[in-house]
Amino acid sequence: MAQPAYITKTLKMKPEVTKVFDDLDAWLDHCRFNLLPFRPSDMYRSFDYRNFQREQEYLERKARREARARQEGNE
Repeated sequence: MAQPAYITKTLKMKPEVTKVFDDLDAWLDHCRFNLLPFRPSDMYRSFDYRNFQREQEYLERKARREARARQEGNE
């Protein structure tokens, strides 16, 4: 059964909320794999989370740089 438009609109999460939950899932995985204490309340403030963010940003930049090098190599 189809949902009315006003219900579908209200059940949709805002991008800010989606980002928080995505960050929380990624941080939980990082804590599990690296045996770090997982405290969601200080996620954005902890030193370990800042190091995790730096690592993620580095990996994104590296992927962009490699993609650009591959694209320039094909031309």
